[in-house]
Amino acid sequence: MRIRSGVLPLLALAALAAAHSVEAQAARSNDGSVARSREDRFKWYFGAGGGALFFETQTHGISGIPTAGAHIAIVARRAGLMLGVDEGFGSSDTTAFLDSALLPRIATFDHIRRYGFTLTGYPVRGMFEPYLGVGFGLTQVLSPTMGGGLQSPDSTAESAALLRDKAGAAFASFMGGVQVRVGRVVAFGQYQVNTAPSPDNLLRGPLHLLTAGLRFSLGSSREEVKGGGY
Repeated sequence: MRIRSGVLPLLALAALAAAHSVEAQAARSNDGSVARSREDRFKWYFGAGGGALFFETQTHGISGIPTAGAHIAIVARRAGLMLGVDEGFGSSDTTAFLDSALLPRIATFDHIRRYGFTLTGYPVRGMFEPYLGVGFGLTQVLSPTMGGGLQSPDSTAESAALLRDKAGAAFASFMGGVQVRVGRVVAFGQYQVNTAPSPDNLLRGPLHLLTAGLRFSLGSSREEVKGGGY
Protein backbone atom coordinates (compact mmCIF):
# COMPACT_ATOMS: atom_id res chain seq x y z
CA MET A 1 0.00 0.00 0.00
CA ARG A 2 1.29 3.44 -0.94
CA ILE A 3 0.99 6.66 1.05
CA ARG A 4 0.38 9.76 -0.99
CA SER A 5 3.16 12.35 -0.79
CA GLY A 6 0.72 15.11 0.23
CA VAL A 7 -0.16 13.21 3.40
CA LEU A 8 3.44 12.99 4.69
CA PRO A 9 3.69 16.62 5.91
CA LEU A 10 0.42 16.25 7.78
CA LEU A 11 1.62 13.02 9.45
CA ALA A 12 4.88 14.69 10.44
CA LEU A 13 3.05 17.64 12.00
CA ALA A 14 0.73 15.27 13.90
CA ALA A 15 3.66 13.21 15.17
CA LEU A 16 5.45 16.34 16.40
CA ALA A 17 2.32 17.56 18.18
CA ALA A 18 1.75 14.18 19.83
CA ALA A 19 5.38 13.96 20.94
CA HIS A 20 5.21 17.45 22.44
CA SER A 21 1.99 16.58 24.29
CA VAL A 22 3.45 13.34 25.69
CA GLU A 23 6.63 15.13 26.77
CA ALA A 24 4.63 17.84 28.55
CA GLN A 25 2.48 15.29 30.37
CA ALA A 26 5.55 13.28 31.39
CA ALA A 27 7.23 16.44 32.70
CA ARG A 28 4.16 17.35 34.77
CA SER A 29 3.96 13.78 36.10
CA ASN A 30 7.66 13.75 36.94
CA ASP A 31 7.43 17.14 38.64
CA GLY A 32 4.54 15.87 40.78
CA SER A 33 6.27 12.63 41.70
CA VAL A 34 9.52 14.44 42.45
CA ALA A 35 7.70 16.93 44.65
CA ARG A 36 5.98 14.12 46.54
CA SER A 37 9.16 12.09 46.87
CA ARG A 38 11.12 15.09 48.13
CA GLU A 39 8.77 15.21 51.10
CA ASP A 40 9.98 11.71 52.05
CA ARG A 41 13.70 12.12 51.39
CA PHE A 42 16.33 12.59 54.05
CA LYS A 43 14.00 13.20 56.97
CA TRP A 44 14.83 12.85 60.64
CA TYR A 45 12.23 11.39 63.01
CA PHE A 46 12.07 10.97 66.76
CA GLY A 47 9.83 8.14 67.92
CA ALA A 48 8.51 6.85 71.21
CA GLY A 49 6.18 4.01 72.08
CA GLY A 50 5.34 1.08 74.25
CA GLY A 51 4.32 -2.52 73.97
CA ALA A 52 5.30 -5.94 75.21
CA LEU A 53 8.48 -8.04 75.27
CA PHE A 54 8.16 -11.84 75.18
CA PHE A 55 11.10 -13.94 76.39
CA GLU A 56 12.19 -17.20 78.00
CA THR A 57 14.73 -17.87 80.74
CA GLN A 58 16.56 -20.96 81.97
CA THR A 59 13.84 -21.59 84.56
CA HIS A 60 10.55 -20.76 82.83
CA GLY A 61 8.87 -20.67 79.45
CA ILE A 62 7.65 -17.71 77.44
CA SER A 63 6.35 -14.77 79.45
CA GLY A 64 5.64 -11.15 78.59
CA ILE A 65 6.45 -7.87 80.28
CA PRO A 66 5.52 -4.27 79.37
CA THR A 67 8.08 -2.15 77.55
CA ALA A 68 8.77 1.49 76.73
CA GLY A 69 11.27 2.79 74.22
CA ALA A 70 12.51 5.59 72.00
CA HIS A 71 14.37 5.78 68.70
CA ILE A 72 15.81 8.10 66.10
CA ALA A 73 15.13 7.33 62.43
CA ILE A 74 16.42 8.81 59.20
CA VAL A 75 14.56 8.07 55.96
CA ALA A 76 16.04 8.57 52.50
CA ARG A 77 13.82 7.68 49.54
CA ARG A 78 12.82 4.01 50.08
CA ALA A 79 15.41 3.13 52.71
CA GLY A 80 16.20 4.25 56.21
CA LEU A 81 18.16 3.72 59.39
CA MET A 82 16.73 3.35 62.89
CA LEU A 83 18.62 3.52 66.19
CA GLY A 84 16.66 2.74 69.33
CA VAL A 85 16.50 1.44 72.86
CA ASP A 86 13.66 -0.44 74.56
CA GLU A 87 13.35 -1.48 78.18
CA GLY A 88 11.13 -4.20 79.61
CA PHE A 89 9.84 -3.85 83.16
CA GLY A 90 9.43 -7.16 84.95
CA SER A 91 9.24 -8.10 88.62
CA SER A 92 11.50 -10.71 90.22
CA ASP A 93 11.79 -12.86 87.09
CA THR A 94 13.96 -15.93 87.68
CA THR A 95 16.65 -17.64 85.67
CA ALA A 96 19.60 -19.93 86.38
CA PHE A 97 23.31 -20.24 85.59
CA LEU A 98 26.32 -22.36 86.51
CA ASP A 99 28.49 -20.76 89.17
CA SER A 100 32.28 -20.96 89.53
CA ALA A 101 31.93 -24.48 91.00
CA LEU A 102 29.78 -25.52 87.99
CA LEU A 103 26.74 -25.81 90.25
CA PRO A 104 23.33 -24.43 89.18
CA ARG A 105 22.38 -21.17 90.88
CA ILE A 106 19.14 -19.20 90.76
CA ALA A 107 19.24 -15.52 89.84
CA THR A 108 16.48 -12.89 89.76
CA PHE A 109 16.08 -9.69 87.74
CA ASP A 110 13.50 -7.01 86.99
CA HIS A 111 14.52 -5.25 83.76
CA ILE A 112 15.62 -6.23 80.25
CA ARG A 113 17.16 -3.59 77.99
CA ARG A 114 17.49 -3.88 74.22
CA TYR A 115 19.66 -1.67 71.98
CA GLY A 116 18.89 -1.92 68.28
CA PHE A 117 20.41 -0.78 64.96
CA THR A 118 18.09 -1.48 62.02
CA LEU A 119 18.21 -0.84 58.28
CA THR A 120 14.67 -0.31 57.00
CA GLY A 121 13.03 -0.52 53.59
CA TYR A 122 9.75 1.07 52.42
CA PRO A 123 8.39 -0.76 49.36
CA VAL A 124 5.31 1.49 49.14
CA ARG A 125 5.34 5.22 49.90
CA GLY A 126 2.23 7.18 50.73
CA MET A 127 -0.05 7.88 53.64
CA PHE A 128 -0.16 4.17 54.60
CA GLU A 129 3.28 2.57 54.46
CA PRO A 130 4.41 -0.98 55.27
CA TYR A 131 8.10 -1.42 56.02
CA LEU A 132 10.66 -4.15 56.70
CA GLY A 133 13.98 -4.11 58.50
CA VAL A 134 17.08 -6.14 59.35
CA GLY A 135 19.69 -5.24 61.90
CA PHE A 136 21.62 -6.17 64.98
CA GLY A 137 21.97 -5.07 68.58
CA LEU A 138 22.55 -5.97 72.21
CA THR A 139 20.21 -7.34 74.88
CA GLN A 140 21.03 -6.92 78.58
CA VAL A 141 19.49 -8.35 81.73
CA LEU A 142 19.97 -5.43 84.11
CA SER A 143 21.43 -5.94 87.59
CA PRO A 144 20.69 -9.65 88.08
CA THR A 145 20.85 -10.81 91.69
CA MET A 146 22.42 -14.14 92.58
CA GLY A 147 20.57 -16.47 94.91
CA GLY A 148 22.04 -17.60 98.21
CA GLY A 149 24.53 -20.43 98.57
CA LEU A 150 27.50 -21.56 100.65
CA GLN A 151 30.57 -20.15 98.92
CA SER A 152 33.78 -18.49 99.97
CA PRO A 153 34.15 -14.76 99.31
CA ASP A 154 36.48 -15.50 96.35
CA SER A 155 34.06 -18.01 94.85
CA THR A 156 31.18 -15.61 95.36
CA ALA A 157 33.06 -12.89 93.48
CA GLU A 158 33.85 -15.29 90.63
CA SER A 159 30.23 -16.41 90.45
CA ALA A 160 29.05 -12.80 90.39
CA ALA A 161 31.41 -12.09 87.48
CA LEU A 162 30.06 -15.12 85.62
CA LEU A 163 26.53 -13.88 86.24
CA ARG A 164 27.34 -10.48 84.71
CA ASP A 165 28.99 -12.11 81.69
CA LYS A 166 25.88 -14.19 80.99
CA ALA A 167 23.54 -11.18 81.30
CA GLY A 168 24.29 -9.72 77.86
CA ALA A 169 24.08 -11.05 74.32
CA ALA A 170 24.43 -9.73 70.78
CA PHE A 171 21.70 -10.53 68.27
CA ALA A 172 20.55 -10.19 64.69
CA SER A 173 17.01 -8.91 64.27
CA PHE A 174 14.18 -8.84 61.76
CA MET A 175 11.40 -6.23 61.72
CA GLY A 176 8.02 -5.80 60.07
CA GLY A 177 5.66 -2.89 60.57
CA VAL A 178 3.17 -0.41 59.19
CA GLN A 179 2.93 3.33 59.65
CA VAL A 180 0.31 5.98 58.87
CA ARG A 181 1.46 9.53 58.22
CA VAL A 182 -0.66 12.56 59.06
CA GLY A 183 1.33 15.74 58.44
CA ARG A 184 4.50 15.70 60.56
CA VAL A 185 3.21 12.92 62.83
CA VAL A 186 3.52 9.19 62.04
CA ALA A 187 1.60 6.51 63.94
CA PHE A 188 3.27 3.09 63.76
CA GLY A 189 2.99 -0.49 64.87
CA GLN A 190 5.79 -3.03 64.44
CA TYR A 191 7.02 -6.48 65.37
CA GLN A 192 10.66 -7.43 65.93
CA VAL A 193 12.29 -10.79 66.61
CA ASN A 194 15.86 -11.31 67.83
CA THR A 195 18.00 -14.36 67.27
CA ALA A 196 18.55 -16.56 70.33
CA PRO A 197 21.56 -16.00 72.62
CA SER A 198 24.08 -18.69 73.52
CA PRO A 199 22.70 -21.66 75.49
CA ASP A 200 24.34 -20.55 78.76
CA ASN A 201 22.88 -17.03 78.68
CA LEU A 202 20.40 -15.92 81.34
CA LEU A 203 17.81 -15.57 78.57
CA ARG A 204 16.88 -18.44 76.30
CA GLY A 205 15.43 -18.54 72.81
CA PRO A 206 14.48 -15.61 70.56
CA LEU A 207 13.03 -12.40 71.97
CA HIS A 208 9.82 -11.00 70.47
CA LEU A 209 8.96 -7.30 70.71
CA LEU A 210 5.59 -5.75 69.81
CA THR A 211 5.56 -1.96 69.79
CA ALA A 212 3.16 0.84 68.88
CA GLY A 213 3.71 4.57 69.13
CA LEU A 214 4.28 7.87 67.35
CA ARG A 215 7.11 9.37 65.31
CA PHE A 216 7.58 13.11 64.93
CA SER A 217 9.33 14.70 61.97
CA LEU A 218 12.37 16.79 62.91
CA GLY A 219 12.81 18.17 59.40
CA SER A 220 15.28 17.51 56.61
CA SER A 221 18.57 15.78 57.32
CA ARG A 222 20.44 17.67 54.59
CA GLU A 223 20.46 21.10 53.02
CA GLU A 224 18.42 21.46 49.83
CA VAL A 225 20.25 22.58 46.68
CA LYS A 226 19.24 26.15 45.90
CA GLY A 227 19.89 28.23 42.80
CA GLY A 228 20.36 31.93 42.35
CA GLY A 229 24.13 32.32 42.58
CA TYR A 230 26.44 32.28 45.57
